[in-house]
Amino acid sequence: MKKSLFWLAMAYLLCFDASLSAALEKRIAHGPVDKVNAGERTITVNQETYNVPIRCKARRTSGALVPLAELRGAMQSEQDLVATNEIDFIRFEAVEKPAGWEMVKITVLDGAAE
Repeated sequence: MKKSLFWLAMAYLLCFDASLSAALEKRIAHGPVDKVNAGERTITVNQETYNVPIRCKARRTSGALVPLAELRGAMQSEQDLVATNEIDFIRFEAVEKPAGWEMVKITVLDGAAE
């Protein structure tokens, strides 16, 4: 009886772990910042919008913090075209949650990623 309860509990834990990892899909990517909305804490990269929680800090490759409001995007309402050197490129990690994609790590690159 104890052995069967043990194996039943193990099977439950394995199923729970598998369903949790399937629900939290992870994405690692890079690209130019299209648009930043610091008030709503969102960043659009490669035409996909990601939520940025307070605990996720943008850092330069040197480790220096970059405030979200200082990130420069390509879609600026006052200009049609923005020079590449006026756009920030980032490498990021994000997880998919029920409310959408959420960034967990942001690294501001010195230039375009190769």
